[in-house]
Amino acid sequence: MAIAQVLSERHTVAVLDLDPEGSARAWAHDAQAQNSPLPYQVFGPVEAAMSLSVDYLIVDTPPNDAKTLAATAKLSDVILVPVQPGKGEIDRLEPTMDVLREGNFKPGGRMGILLNYVEHDNLSAAMPEALTQLGYPMVAPIKKSVEYRRAFGGLIPQHLLEPFRLALGEVGIDA
Repeated sequence: MAIAQVLSERHTVAVLDLDPEGSARAWAHDAQAQNSPLPYQVFGPVEAAMSLSVDYLIVDTPPNDAKTLAATAKLSDVILVPVQPGKGEIDRLEPTMDVLREGNFKPGGRMGILLNYVEHDNLSAAMPEALTQLGYPMVAPIKKSVEYRRAFGGLIPQHLLEPFRLALGEVGIDA
């Protein structure tokens, strides 16, 4: 949602929530209930999002759903894959990378691994090198913050958005 918020500062944006957990839709629902309008729209059904005229359509896909990921990747100019520090996370990242390596990536598309929930510990410190050794293009790390979780259903505080701006810049998006 932070990516959508950053992009909405200069562009028209919508979020398509394909994840069965529906976290993006829940965020939007909470924002509406709190009378805190988001500067972008959130949609569930693909048909609703496909009729939109926006600069950026952000698609929240379910983790390790190869069919949905492949279909989305073939149409995407940019793919950002969030991953948390930990060997288990790298293992869970493999199926995603396999789908992308199998030619399901739009020609000229750009990709970045978004290291999320980074803490000041050895595990977080080791992740950039581990991702680099695996050949995964890591973009700006996102530090773990209670404030980010507290923002659920509303706008994210501006001081937490800078790493997302950097990540977008690293994949060629002027945000």
